[in-house]
Amino acid sequence: MAHLPDGERSDRLLAATLAVALMLWLACGISVAVAAISAFPVLAERGATVPGLEALAAGDPAAAGRMVAGFVMDRVFAITDLAQAILAGVAMLLATILAWRRRGAAGGPTSTVLLLCVLAAASLVAAHEVAIAPPMQAALAEHRELAMTARLEDAERARRAFDSLHALADRTYGLRLLAVAAAFLLLLLLPPRATR
Repeated sequence: MAHLPDGERSDRLLAATLAVALMLWLACGISVAVAAISAFPVLAERGATVPGLEALAAGDPAAAGRMVAGFVMDRVFAITDLAQAILAGVAMLLATILAWRRRGAAGGPTSTVLLLCVLAAASLVAAHEVAIAPPMQAALAEHRELAMTARLEDAERARRAFDSLHALADRTYGLRLLAVAAAFLLLLLLPPRATR
């Protein structure tokens, strides 16, 4: 890179750092989805249970298995949610700097659309953390408590409330990953700012 002008060299470093942040964000999002897709069906099929879920397991072994999978995945979800929030902040900062540096230069419109994709994905992370996750976690905690105290009809009602919020979370999660993937693709298509 010694032959590159300083502006182009710093642009490439900025783009490479943004690429790493976007790749980590995408990998984080995909890996937790794959883990969940693996854990929930397997433990549900096996009817896995833990002490306190005997009544649920007797009536619905698959539901007990799903609840055990939820216990297993709780920490994974928490860690990857935190990681995605941090990566969203880093990616927003880097994409903003890149768009600002590219204004009026080669790749300016591409860098602006890239920034909009990152902002959309980060907004979906924020919406999840602020508006979707808290009531979803409250419904899940209620469902677990009722199931563990053998109040199965009430537990089913709480599970339905959780399922409704979980469906919304799934949709926004998919949109988030699409926006991150689009940002990464746009970054790959970004032309050099300076040519010699």
